[in-house]
Amino acid sequence: MKKVVIWVGVIATVFGGLIWLNQSKKDDSVPSMTFAAVTQDVENGAKLYDVRTADEYKTGHFKGVANWSLQDMQAGKLPDVAKDTKIYVYCHSGNRSGQATTILKNAGYINITDLRGLQDVQAMGGKLITE
Repeated sequence: MKKVVIWVGVIATVFGGLIWLNQSKKDDSVPSMTFAAVTQDVENGAKLYDVRTADEYKTGHFKGVANWSLQDMQAGKLPDVAKDTKIYVYCHSGNRSGQATTILKNAGYINITDLRGLQDVQAMGGKLITE
């Protein structure tokens, strides 16, 4: 009985440690950066795309951004830039920007950063511009 209790304790400790390690890992899918750094990249030739619809774009977007909707990408209308151009994408919540990232990568673009949603970009320091 004593051995069973010891083994249960060991197993619980190992699994607990694995769960803690998994939860404590930072999500590295978006590098830690500021919107000022993104803006600097855009000034140096990078592209920043809002992949929402044109109507959504008009309700508010960020400085230096072009509207290139996910629907256009899905229809095969892709940016006419070198495949190694640094490209940033965002949308409303992060869903469409993730889809756009996949489409671009599948089309051979190799330097894509998914900034996720509006709130994520605002958290980086982006200020919404309304028309």
